[in-house]
Amino acid sequence: MPRNNYNFNQIKMVFISLILGLSILSTTAQETNSSRKDRRANRKEKRMEEVKQWITERSFLFEATHAQPSGGGSLSLTHTYGVELKGDTLISYLPFFGVAYQVDFGNRNSPMDFTQPIQRIETEESKDGYLIKLEVKNNMDNLSYTWHISSQGFATLHVTSTSRRAISYTGQIDTNKEEFQP
Repeated sequence: MPRNNYNFNQIKMVFISLILGLSILSTTAQETNSSRKDRRANRKEKRMEEVKQWITERSFLFEATHAQPSGGGSLSLTHTYGVELKGDTLISYLPFFGVAYQVDFGNRNSPMDFTQPIQRIETEESKDGYLIKLEVKNNMDNLSYTWHISSQGFATLHVTSTSRRAISYTGQIDTNKEEFQP
């Protein structure tokens, strides 16, 4: 019985076309992956430059997403809370959870809700990011704010007070936003 070369040649052409198509697709996928990595690296580099600029200018907004009172668990913050640093002024709008040793009579606001001039500030740069320490006085309370900020803007804020137990907040820093209204 004679062999049908027509069918064999057709199968051979389809197989070769399939192999060529797959090789083109894999090359395109590799190029897409590398361009995606390049875009991600560019975004990361841009964010690092922005964070450095905000810290150098002492102008940023820390948006708190979680609070960790001393001796307690983590609390998710569902409202917009934060601290804004504007040059030599600190605008704090944070909730307080924990033990108070001294309380202002008749005050119904959070003790971490104020606008005051900064008395002292220190900024250090490390390989992982930045450390910012500042001191401020609010009424009879001396407060110390210490930020550990990553180069990408993720931050932890630790607040110590002469009238209350310490409390920490986690969140991100960003530029000063118009919708942040303490």
